[in-house]
Amino acid sequence: MRERGHDTIDHTADMGIRGWGAGIPEAFEEAARAMFELAAELDGLAADREVSVSCEGTDAEELLVEFLNTLLTRADLEDLVFVRVSIDRLGKDGGSWRLGARVMGAPRERAAGRLLTEVKAATYYGASVRMSGEGLWEARCVVDL
Repeated sequence: MRERGHDTIDHTADMGIRGWGAGIPEAFEEAARAMFELAAELDGLAADREVSVSCEGTDAEELLVEFLNTLLTRADLEDLVFVRVSIDRLGKDGGSWRLGARVMGAPRERAAGRLLTEVKAATYYGASVRMSGEGLWEARCVVDL
């Protein structure tokens, strides 16, 4: 397995996404990228708008699902197609996990010919954040299309 990356996992009616990296932040960034690639063809799409997001969860799995759903909500509210994400902070604070990130996107109208499918929501089905056998962190869940 490469040191950092993402892919999709066939699922009966929806699609599984998986991201991995040296740490949890990289795994979350790659899971987000896998989700973005379901929504649009991103290669060559210039991202010129930055949006800040933050969220929290009671554990890493809840944080993953909240993070992905926050991204979907902000993309809809801002009418953007997100291209990349950079997590600035992710960690446990007291009893909660907290995350702050910057997301770069392009206006949906500019990406109109690149749109593939609507990702409606990230779900808790199959959600996991764990160390893989290769010593890399892996973040996965199923998204509703």
